[in-house]
Amino acid sequence: MASSNTTSYSGLALGDNDLFTAVVNGSSVFDPASLTTYTGTASSAVTITGAAFGDYVLVSAPYDATGIIAVGCVSAANAVKITVFNATAGTIDLASGTWKIKLLKG
Repeated sequence: MASSNTTSYSGLALGDNDLFTAVVNGSSVFDPASLTTYTGTASSAVTITGAAFGDYVLVSAPYDATGIIAVGCVSAANAVKITVFNATAGTIDLASGTWKIKLLKG
């Protein structure tokens, strides 16, 4: 299940150049597979209307994710994926949860 909404901000600027033209907030329930040492997995595509290659994607886990590297990326037009990687020497089994996604339009 995914959701998104768009909010435009006019105050995000550095000098005379706007950093972002819009910020899109979304979320998705993601239950990563159990991750053995130095392995990763990706979510299915999350629909974020307006997502395009070159946009910035931030993700936030709904729980303690110590030892996990989590990134978001645009995988296709209007689609974002969350990827998690276990950077520890042990197996980590993350629970299902609602991850927050923030898309920054450049």
